[in-house]
Amino acid sequence: MIQLDAVTKRYGDAYAVRSISMTAEAEQTTVLIGPSGSGKSTLLRLIIGLTQPDAGIVAVDGQQLTPTNVQSLRRRMGYVIQEGGLFPHLTGRANAALLARHLGWSADRIDARIGKLTQLVQLDPDRLSQYPTELSGGQRQRVSLMRALMLDPDVLLLDEPLGALDPMIRADLQDDLRDIFRRLGKTVVFVTHNIGEAAFFGDRVVLLREGQIEQTGSMTTLLDDPASPFVTNFIQAQRAPLEQLSVEDRE
Repeated sequence: MIQLDAVTKRYGDAYAVRSISMTAEAEQTTVLIGPSGSGKSTLLRLIIGLTQPDAGIVAVDGQQLTPTNVQSLRRRMGYVIQEGGLFPHLTGRANAALLARHLGWSADRIDARIGKLTQLVQLDPDRLSQYPTELSGGQRQRVSLMRALMLDPDVLLLDEPLGALDPMIRADLQDDLRDIFRRLGKTVVFVTHNIGEAAFFGDRVVLLREGQIEQTGSMTTLLDDPASPFVTNFIQAQRAPLEQLSVEDRE
């Protein structure tokens, strides 16, 4: 569904990503993981067309992303960022319906879609009349997910969506998100710095280091057959949360 071919992005003299080639398979969850500054969020912005590569090709469902088609392709992708990224002057409902209203959907169609999404993300419908500052962190992320799913996109891009939540809310939302991914059969690219979260969600894990891919594969592959000392050290530094997961979750 998503293909990057020798993609490079620089900011001044610094490389954010350097000659990265990777794919995200349809209806699977690809997790991007790595230390801060390794290029995870930059890759998401390149995929959705918020920034352009200095070299290389980004393609979505076989179509190369270009300035002329970026708007149409972007509508096939839902995007969720840390803390939701909701507009503070709009209610939860207005945030969720923003793109649909922009595209001229009828009120009835919007109502029907919001009704389905409210059930899907398990959000109390009464919360939609509230503004983001009146919602909890978990509720804001559920509204943000509704907004990302409003147009029923083929692809979901999530940039550390659970990073700002407290552990109890985070655990609940992890379960709900994984269930949603499986039920909808979306192609998901999920950014996290947490190795346990990568194991929980990832069909495939891509470990980044200084803008390049250090290793890719299942979490079991990274655990049992690390490609470099960096892979071993990165995993060992976060081994405690990983050990809380069952073998089934890791695979």
